Amino acid sequence: MLRHHEIFDRSRAVRRPPYRWLARELWARAFSYPSPPDPAEFPPGNGHIVLVVPAFLTTDLVTRHLRRFLTRCGYRVFGWGLGVNWGPTPRILAGLRRQVHELAALERGPISLIGVSLGGVLARDVAHASPQHIRHVVTLVSPFRLPTASTIEPLVHLFAPFYSRDFPFARVGSPLPMSSTAVFSRQDGVVAWESCMSEEPRGLSVEVRGPHMSICRNPQALRIAAQRLAAYSG
Repeated sequence: MLRHHEIFDRSRAVRRPPYRWLARELWARAFSYPSPPDPAEFPPGNGHIVLVVPAFLTTDLVTRHLRRFLTRCGYRVFGWGLGVNWGPTPRILAGLRRQVHELAALERGPISLIGVSLGGVLARDVAHASPQHIRHVVTLVSPFRLPTASTIEPLVHLFAPFYSRDFPFARVGSPLPMSSTAVFSRQDGVVAWESCMSEEPRGLSVEVRGPHMSICRNPQALRIAAQRLAAYSG
């Protein structure tokens, strides 16, 4: 079961986003559909495989704009195919590891991972577990530097009894053995933006503007993902 001292800050050193920002998050989720960047701006992906892990309580449906954009950039892009991301349950952890192994076999080499919010936490976990299969990791507004603070903390506690008891939360925030990109936003209304930044030797943190729930449609985030994947997929 999740333990408070591992996940959520109790010292108030990490500030939770204001609850009033949730209205903006919901509006963006429902109505914000900006035009994506032109794929011609970026080097072609040359068929490199990218696996996209969705956010907490969402499915591949929410990442479809991101996946469609990267497909137009020339990547072979896969959704995770595991349904709703409830968090680190034994079934989800096993399924994600299996898919990474299968896609690496299809690639005949390491693949790239993109994780959205909690999906980025799971992506970093599988990257630590199977570094030989991962070339680059992109996290989009993912609170992997624990402890964090969140406006949806009660929802996480609701599902916590179903999570793997030996999930290595401390390892998730430790430096990855491969290159990584952490995208964060100070306008994030769901998680503390400070917990979404990387300070690891092979990591790069990039700030964008905009809400948490529409990050997969954020043109700045799409541009960063394409640029960073191109730098490591050649």
